Amino acid sequence: MKKALATIMIVLMLIPAVGAGTIDGSVTFLSGVSQSTKQTREVSLALMALISARDDVKWDVTPDIEVLVDELLKEQNADGGWGYYFNEPSNVLDTSYAVIALTRAYPLMDVWEARDVKRAIDAGINYLLSAKEENGWGYVPGTPVSCYPTVVALWALGENGYTYNSRTVRDAVKYLESVNASSCEISSYEFLALRVIAYHSTGYPLGSEVADQLKDVLLKENLETKERAMLTYALVLVSPLDLDVARALKMLEEEGRASGDVFFWFNTPKLTSQTEVIASTSFALMALSHPLKVTIPSEAINPYAMPCRELKNMQNPDGGWGLVLNEPSDEKATYYALLGLEKCYPTNESVERALSWVRGAYERDSLWVRENGRMSVGYYYALETLLHYGLLGEEEKAQAIETIRNAQLDYGLWGNTVLGPQPYDTALAVKALLDLGVPANDTLIQAAKEWLLSISSGGWGTHVTTPHFSYMLKPDVLTTITVLEALEEIATPDELKPHLEWLIEQRVNGGWAYWKAYYVWQKNREYPGTPSVELTVRATDLLLRHGYNYTSETLDFVMNARDSGLIRNKPIETASAILYLSRFQYIPPVSLNDVRAYMDTDLFEVIAPEMENESVAEIVDYLNDAFSGGFIASNGTEIGDGSYIVIANFGDYSIRPYNPYLPFHIGSDNVTVGNVTVPMNGSVALIPGKTPEGVVLFVLYGQGGEETVRDIFTTGFIKYIGGSAMVFVSENGRVRVIVVG
Repeated sequence: MKKALATIMIVLMLIPAVGAGTIDGSVTFLSGVSQSTKQTREVSLALMALISARDDVKWDVTPDIEVLVDELLKEQNADGGWGYYFNEPSNVLDTSYAVIALTRAYPLMDVWEARDVKRAIDAGINYLLSAKEENGWGYVPGTPVSCYPTVVALWALGENGYTYNSRTVRDAVKYLESVNASSCEISSYEFLALRVIAYHSTGYPLGSEVADQLKDVLLKENLETKERAMLTYALVLVSPLDLDVARALKMLEEEGRASGDVFFWFNTPKLTSQTEVIASTSFALMALSHPLKVTIPSEAINPYAMPCRELKNMQNPDGGWGLVLNEPSDEKATYYALLGLEKCYPTNESVERALSWVRGAYERDSLWVRENGRMSVGYYYALETLLHYGLLGEEEKAQAIETIRNAQLDYGLWGNTVLGPQPYDTALAVKALLDLGVPANDTLIQAAKEWLLSISSGGWGTHVTTPHFSYMLKPDVLTTITVLEALEEIATPDELKPHLEWLIEQRVNGGWAYWKAYYVWQKNREYPGTPSVELTVRATDLLLRHGYNYTSETLDFVMNARDSGLIRNKPIETASAILYLSRFQYIPPVSLNDVRAYMDTDLFEVIAPEMENESVAEIVDYLNDAFSGGFIASNGTEIGDGSYIVIANFGDYSIRPYNPYLPFHIGSDNVTVGNVTVPMNGSVALIPGKTPEGVVLFVLYGQGGEETVRDIFTTGFIKYIGGSAMVFVSENGRVRVIVVG
């Protein structure tokens, strides 16, 4: 078996290193391990690597993981251990590797499989504990303690919750600290890597000097590929991602080889050594997948989504909309529906049919007003619709003015012969006359204004006139809003103020209802009114024009009304929701993880106005080699609708239009990104943004940050970006990386 693998690898060396993505290719390679080896250690390492990388590929590797788990369960010996090969006597080293692998697989198993895996782990740990000598482990029980089985057994116990508080762990650590690395049966670099991995698993304190030692070895020493893979995995466990870690990862990746759709690592074949292809690839994959936790962006839900389809589907066959679904078409409902459709679709057949219906309704309503001598709601909204679309000629406007004038009960007053002049009817007439071009100082309009202001000091409602006296019933929100909308063009702020304050007081449950509260005589109880979207939007807009801001509260109300079904089958409510939601441009939240994922799918333009062309070309070349997407240098400085990488000085670009969620502030000497404030000089910030059709990565820097910018790309760090943002700070000759969010 060993000779066969070595022969295979010598042949693979002759194949050019192209054709496979690093993570995808190595997962593919290790998925077939059960067919190429029966070594417990190799199966275990492959299982660990597949588990580590399972979230970094777009397909489900669970079946491959389950195959390797089943192999280990099937080949466990009766004493709880595993042998070098399957069906061989148990030894400490291979048992330790198997226990580590199964421990990592355990959380992924279903209930029944997990039960079997847990039994196997417990039996394996019992075997290790029984095999321990005074201060460590030999290869098999009763043999002299040796560094290799001891360090891997310690790793296995650490994976299962054993900490430095355990006597067993302290004994092993004490022994390992006393071992001369050159005397260990594995190379000193492999021993260093396994010792760091094992200590890390037990929670043994490892100072920053350990990470520095690993970086020095990885960046300066001539290493075997397996050694590099093991040391790099140890490094990513104990060091946060920084430029040196990125350099180490890049060096590791560059030692890999591709063949078709597989990617792998191996030692250079020598007479006295093995290629170790499975072990090398497993440790390399664990190292590379550890920092690479890229979230594939899912389709974001627009919180301001407008119910356009619902509105369109409520249109009646005759072209209009009813007050409720399937009710006869109504002028007011059709007016609002058409305004809503303007925010959803360009002029289309639905609008044309609706306008045709409105024209017919207007003719009928005009005749009714003339015959009955009173204003009507239908006539007002049909008139306003035709005016909005510019469908009334000058002669028709003059006729409309005459029709409204002739519908007065008294000079400047409109209403009905039963109750007398009405604030609602009068307001509709005044608003219509103003929209038809009658000047605000017209005596008729001024007479209406004086009457409206004289009958109330806070809101308007139904007005009752008798031969002896007149009075107003309980004011309501609809009438008050309608009157205020008519008066705001012709009355002073002081004249409107008490009525605006009354309106504010009527707010209930996040919006405005017809009445804030109504009394039920049968139950002798007062109930709160139910807010409507129409009244809430109209009240919010009216109040905002006069300095009272309820924009945010109304947005919450409208979205809740949309999502709760409150507007369902109600064209006016649905259209009002559309009219309000259309004002808010949705920029979905975006992270560096999203940008990283787009780099494998989109075409990016690289904008770098202050960077030399040679440096830009170097960055573009690296990006095209590292990612599956496309990257080109931009000739301009403008950010369009697609995807961009913008390399610029702090302050050259505004972040908010592309990412309104991330606090970003530039002071005199400092820059704040999220909750992180750093000196501007020498610092670099990676900030994600969203464009209409793509993403943007801002790489912003202060004086002295140019070299760090270049290193972010050329070291390969760019492949591991994540979080809400990243900040790079130069400190004492080194660059510290801070992840925001």
